Amino acid sequence: MPELPDLEVFKDNIYKQLTSKKLVDVTVYHHQQVTTPQTIMTEALKGRELITINRFGKELLFDFADGEVVATHLMLNGRVSILNDPIAIENIRFKIFSLNFENESIVFSDTGRLCTVKYKPAPTGIPDVFGTDFTLEYFLNIAQKKRRMNVKAFLINQQIAKGIGNAYADEILWHARISPHCLVGKIPEAALIELYHAIGVVLKEAVTSIRAIQPDIIAGEERSFLQVHTKLKKQTKTGYPIMSERIVSKTTYFTDEQVLYE
Repeated sequence: MPELPDLEVFKDNIYKQLTSKKLVDVTVYHHQQVTTPQTIMTEALKGRELITINRFGKELLFDFADGEVVATHLMLNGRVSILNDPIAIENIRFKIFSLNFENESIVFSDTGRLCTVKYKPAPTGIPDVFGTDFTLEYFLNIAQKKRRMNVKAFLINQQIAKGIGNAYADEILWHARISPHCLVGKIPEAALIELYHAIGVVLKEAVTSIRAIQPDIIAGEERSFLQVHTKLKKQTKTGYPIMSERIVSKTTYFTDEQVLYE
């Protein structure tokens, strides 16, 4: 599943290819996954230029100005393709939706049919982890309210903060040296502060790594640089064996150097 760092790179690379291009129409291939009929979106968006692409949580937001926004969530297996050949577009399997510009289309597809498309998504009131409203004060306050929650479940809960997925939750916990078995309420405030800062450090470094390894990526995921959430390494750079276990229904990677607060 593409996670926040992947999407940060995707949005910039997609925008480079579509910047200032005018939309001709949209095509809905799988109606169950698109909130608004094709005719309504086409009527509202036709002739508009793509102003920018933003990211909120795990969604990409295609902004055509004046509040005209199309949000896409790639879910587990969603992919993005930018093509100018009608035959190539036709040959893409499991298509969900496309934005069709003057000379090319961006097509969203998903083998699991889970990728979603929303027109004019409503604000959630939940902060994105890269947002200015995701403050240390907010983090500590919400941690106080979720004292009985497992810390990994806390990090990946999209109703608490948008953007952290399974792989990066493991990386963040390893960076902060906190065991994924901990309950939030057992973690000392100093360690929670370290955890908060680890979120920004790990995710921003991941964005930099992805750009360096696959500078033009617009689909899939790049994970080769991960420190602990990986099948490619037997131990971390600090020399500790990497273990794997199902925690909160997620495959979780961790080491014994991560402190279990009890």
